[in-house]
Amino acid sequence: MRKSTRNYIVDIIMLLLAAFEAVSGFVLWLVLPRGGEGYMGGRGGGSIAAGTFLWSRDTWLDLHNWVAVALVVVVVLHLVLHWRWIVYMTRTFRGRS
Repeated sequence: MRKSTRNYIVDIIMLLLAAFEAVSGFVLWLVLPRGGEGYMGGRGGGSIAAGTFLWSRDTWLDLHNWVAVALVVVVVLHLVLHWRWIVYMTRTFRGRS
């Protein structure tokens, strides 16, 4: 596989994971805030007021956390793949000072 293709794939995966993190974060923050289930006692047949939006709040939280772990792994991989460029740019900017 060409280096540019590999970097493109890693970057697309990183973008998709970051987008899911943003969406799940907003769902957890705005749609399913903590403590929103108490007044109905857990009843309500799957409405947003009952604490579900596609999945339960706990499922959203689990997905959010595991996708965050995957995102960290992909970011570390991205840094490893670009390490020579990072070192080169650091030396270049240091030389200009």
